[in-house]
Amino acid sequence: MGKRLLVVLAAVSGIWLAPAAPAAAQAEFKPFVLNNTRIVPLQSKAGRKYELVVVLPASYAANPGKTYPVLYYLDAYWDTPLLVSTYGNLIYDNRAPEFIMVGLSYPAGTDYDVERRKDYTISATDANSGKADAFLGFITQEVAPLVESRFRGDKAGRVIGGSSLGGLFAIAAAYKAPGFFAGHIAISPAAGWDEGALAKLDEQYARTHKSLPARMFISYGGDEYAGFREPIVTFQRQLATRNYNGLALRNYRMEGLDHTSVKGDGYVRGLDWVWQPRRPAGPSGLTRAMTQQAQ
Repeated sequence: MGKRLLVVLAAVSGIWLAPAAPAAAQAEFKPFVLNNTRIVPLQSKAGRKYELVVVLPASYAANPGKTYPVLYYLDAYWDTPLLVSTYGNLIYDNRAPEFIMVGLSYPAGTDYDVERRKDYTISATDANSGKADAFLGFITQEVAPLVESRFRGDKAGRVIGGSSLGGLFAIAAAYKAPGFFAGHIAISPAAGWDEGALAKLDEQYARTHKSLPARMFISYGGDEYAGFREPIVTFQRQLATRNYNGLALRNYRMEGLDHTSVKGDGYVRGLDWVWQPRRPAGPSGLTRAMTQQAQ
């Protein structure tokens, strides 16, 4: 698993690692590069080292005065290629506005499973978990201001997305920083973490709040392990019955898919949902092409 993750991150950097081949053969080929991407090293005020995988819209350079909504997504070392492709498909179909993507990552060589467990979990079950509040503070107080000042991110168009423990974090952010993100995408969130800490967070919040301002997408795979899947189903129902003011909730079940195979469909539908208020007018790319062909 570790070698595959390094390959993914290297690809985002513009360096594609492939199985060893003779030097002459290597010289015949160019690396496959994800365009408009860059890695921004960043050390938090607390001294932890991160990397931001920034993916800019195609129109970015030609529009120096334009601001763009921003998708902040977790597990960038795994999901950047998927999201770059998903972005292109949504833009072609005219289902989303142009937006910046900022992936939260760690330097190459990091044990991603260990670090993400620290940063994404909302309660501590041991010394290496329960640091979500600090990580959320890092995003809201350090990452977002940098993106908005340096890359022209739109403060009113922030979205947070993640899967599994990342999905847990994406939902919790709505309670812990209400209104900071306009949209939350949680794909197969780890709702069973620490004996239902997420449901308890919602219960505590509901005692003193009647509103939860966000567009939220929560999904899971029908073939996921039952012990992981059922807490998601229970939380979806719990949240749906709250009737929070300002919450636009879409719960979704992906039939025939398991824990990681849900990501493709989940991000397509999640992004389609959270960007719905900003969806551009006009036909899709295929409709335009077919219409022109018919003329």
